[in-house]
Amino acid sequence: MILPNQVSLIIPTYNRQEISLQTLQYLLKQSISGFEVILVDQTASNDNDLKNFKNDVFKYKYLKITETGLPNARNVGVENAKGDILVFIDDDSIPDSDLIQSYMNLFNDSEKDKCCIGGRVFEKNTTIFREKDSIIGGWITWYGKTLKNFDTDKSGECEWVPGGNFSLTKDLFIEAGGFDPNFIGTAVMEDGDFGYAVRKIGGKVYYYPEPIIEHLRIPTGGLRQKNPAKGMFYRAHNTVYFFRKYGRRRFLFFVFVYLNGVALKEWVKQKHGLSAFIWTWSGFYKGLITKLNK
Repeated sequence: MILPNQVSLIIPTYNRQEISLQTLQYLLKQSISGFEVILVDQTASNDNDLKNFKNDVFKYKYLKITETGLPNARNVGVENAKGDILVFIDDDSIPDSDLIQSYMNLFNDSEKDKCCIGGRVFEKNTTIFREKDSIIGGWITWYGKTLKNFDTDKSGECEWVPGGNFSLTKDLFIEAGGFDPNFIGTAVMEDGDFGYAVRKIGGKVYYYPEPIIEHLRIPTGGLRQKNPAKGMFYRAHNTVYFFRKYGRRRFLFFVFVYLNGVALKEWVKQKHGLSAFIWTWSGFYKGLITKLNK
């Protein structure tokens, strides 16, 4: 039987110290106590409220690191985690009061030891986490589009689960190699890559609706880009890198067409200027030459 002291919850944060403090306050409402919370802060400035956060519900560990990057922050959190079960959530989220208990219930099944499990994520006034009702969980098309349905009552096997609400054993995390720091910038596809890494070593990826968070999508900090056009650089780089990493080079022409289609669509909507195309082409090239981390 899984006990609360066997669970470590990891929260990476960057330039969201006030929001992270709110998230810690929400975690005080969990239906159980005794689990571990690790906050990995990549923000340059210091925040004494975060550093010295005191409570009687969970064991708290504050880590201040200078190297920015979501994959690295997740890995650092795991390196410092004492729990056998790891849970990851975003810094701008409201966890359901039974979040930890729900994951504990799932991992009480010994067959889940080789599973990466994602939970439900929803946002008010949008269906961004429920793009396609016919699927369960996350999938990646042959041309590089990520498809997701992380807001459904159904459960099932999938290719990847949301980085903002997922869990697995520490042993499986280590066996899968952790998160790949070559997913840079906005870190798009880092969770897709991790799902593939788990499946590559014989593990499975599942979505279950019981562990729930509400995602707040704070407009600043975190992975938000001040220059939306530059976001296409990271999207192109990470997508091309992913396709190379998993032996899909033959599809890269179609990936190039798709990425330019995305840039065109966003330009028509006036979300960014023509520079997005330059960023896309530059990111595509960089993704072709980045050394693979296998």
